[in-house]
Amino acid sequence: MSKTVTRAFVALLVSLPLILLAIAAAGDVTAGKTVYTNRCKMCHGADGAGNPAMGRMLKVEFHALDSDYIQDKKDPEIIQIITKGKGKMAAVRGLTDQQLSDVIAYVRSLPEE
Repeated sequence: MSKTVTRAFVALLVSLPLILLAIAAAGDVTAGKTVYTNRCKMCHGADGAGNPAMGRMLKVEFHALDSDYIQDKKDPEIIQIITKGKGKMAAVRGLTDQQLSDVIAYVRSLPEE
C-alpha cells in the first residue's frame, strides 16, 4: 500500500470509535417523547407551546420549544436548563444521560412534526 492509503486507513481506524460513540450517544426521538410526556408535558404542553394554565399560575410566558429561541440553544445549554432549572423552571431530577439525549432529540424534532 502507498503511504497515502496507509495514512487514510489509519485515520479511519482512529476516528471510527469516535463516530460510533457519537451515533450511540444520539438521542432517540420516540424514547424522548415518552420522557417528555412523563416529565415535561405538564408545564410545556403536549405540543411544546406551553401550558397556558401553568403559565398563568407561575406568571410566566413559555417559549415554544420549536421556536428559534430554544432551537438555537446548544445541547449542553439545554441539559443545564433541564438539570439545574432556570428562572421559575425547577430542575428535573433523576434523568439519565440517555434520557436527556432522548428528550433533546424529541425537542429538536418538534419543528419537523
